[in-house]
Parts: sequence; C-alpha cells; structure tokens
Amino acid sequence: MKKIQSNLDYFEISKNNLEKLFDDFYVFDEKHPDLKKYIRNTKEIKNILITIRMLQNKKEKLTIIDKYFFELSKIIGKYSNCSEFACFVNACDNIIDEAKNEINLLKKITKRYFAKRILNEMAPEEWVQAILDNNSSRKKGKSGENKLIYILEKRGFKKVSDWDNFFKTDYCVVKFSKKFSLKNVRKILNIRIKTKKQNKTLDLIIKAKNKILLCEAKHLNTSGGGQDKQISELIEILGLTEKNGVSYISFLDGKYSNILLSGNGNGDKMTTQRKEINKFLEKRPNNYWLNTAGFKSLISDLK
Repeated sequence: MKKIQSNLDYFEISKNNLEKLFDDFYVFDEKHPDLKKYIRNTKEIKNILITIRMLQNKKEKLTIIDKYFFELSKIIGKYSNCSEFACFVNACDNIIDEAKNEINLLKKITKRYFAKRILNEMAPEEWVQAILDNNSSRKKGKSGENKLIYILEKRGFKKVSDWDNFFKTDYCVVKFSKKFSLKNVRKILNIRIKTKKQNKTLDLIIKAKNKILLCEAKHLNTSGGGQDKQISELIEILGLTEKNGVSYISFLDGKYSNILLSGNGNGDKMTTQRKEINKFLEKRPNNYWLNTAGFKSLISDLK
C-alpha cells in the first residue's frame, strides 16, 4: 500500500480533473429490447381510441361504447407508457395506472384527448424509441456504483458477495444487499452509520487490508429540489464519524459535480454546499469527497 494522501489532496485532484462530458457508464444508446411490444401496444391503444371516437360521432349506444372503454382499460399496462395517450394522461395530472383502473376518469381524459390532440393510426418506431430514450435516466440508478466497481476491479479489488470472502480477501468490494444489510454491517463491522434517516443504506463497502471505506455514489447533471436533497445526503455522509477509523466516501460525478468543484456555479445553495464540504473535509480527515479522478487516485494509493 502506498502512502495515503490527505482527504484534501484527493479533493484537490478531483477539482483539477473534472468529469468528462460524455461518460459511457451513463449512456443507454441501444434500442429498447421490448421496442416492438411498445409499438404494438401503442397501435392497439390508438385503434381502440379511433373506434370509440367513431362510435361517439355516430351516437352509438353507451353500452356499446362502454365495451370499448373497458377494452381500452384492459390493454393499458406495462408497455403503454410510450403512447401519446399515456403522455397526455400525465399532462392531465394523472398516471396511466389510475386512468386504467377508474373508468370514469378514463372517459374524462379521453374526451379531453379527442378535443385537444390529433388522433391518427401511426406509431413510428423512432417516436416510441424517442420516448423510451427520454425515460432512460431511470436506468442510471445503479450505474454509479457499477462504474466504481469497474474501477476497483481494474485495480485488483475483487467483487465478493458473502462475509467469508469479505474477511478472507485483502482487497475487495461488496454492494449493500440482504447479506450486507444495514443491520448486519453495523453489527459485524461494529459501526454506527448514524445518518438522520435511520435505515439509510449506502452503496458500497470497500476493503483494503485493514482499512474499511463506506461509499455512497451519485450522478447529477442538473440542480434543483431533488438534486439538492441528494447533495445534502452526500454532505451528511461526509460528516459521519466512526470510533474504529472507518472512512466514508461521498462520490459525485456528472455535470453538476464539475460546477460544484470548479466554483463556477452561483447561488446561495451552491455556496453553502461548498462551505459545508470544505468544513467536513477539515473536521473528518478520514472521509473523502471525490469525483472519478479523485476516486481512481485514492484506490491506486490503497494498493
């Protein structure tokens, strides 16, 4: 193991080596494997809507029209959220499952859809894929920790999944899981992980011989209410301390990390965030605030 530098040194490395604007770990550019199912379901929804509108224009009996509303309710499901109708449901301050399960609501939204939108039979593949692409951010939840595991494995750390291998292996990493639950980690490693949110689990446990590091990883590209909450969580983790010398890593990548580290962003919240990060780095010398470059440097020194 090399001589470990101070947490401020790794923070400086992070500041001097900002994130790339294009990171393959957060890119989902392949066509969705269920694209055909989404297209087929979108067409089915359109066909039923066209039938309902035609029957209404002909002033058909309500009992007949209702059969098609129930048919529409049946086909709305797993592959419906990329149809124009499902997007319109969201525009009406509802979610597709609520419209599916409440016929009167479905009728009300359908009436507005006929009045406010153009209805046609087309469901081009590129349209449906574009909506799936727009929702791709939901896939990024575990990408950060997978990226860190990849970096660790490239530097000789072994990914393990049970306590026996964790204690037998000098250099390893594990994800929090059922075996590595918060309760078990606290008991077996004799640590508190004393966050405000009692059952808050982190992402990774990294072991380098007798050194243990608990890591939380986040990827942020924009600022806002939800993002501010995630930054607050990282800052809270940075401020944690353990009697047995366990370290905490607050890892942040993405465009927001660059703004935060470079000092280019304005606003009271960001200024406060920077002050708190610097305060805890000085108060908690065992803890680290890192981006990708800082993390790679620390892991290299741990070996």
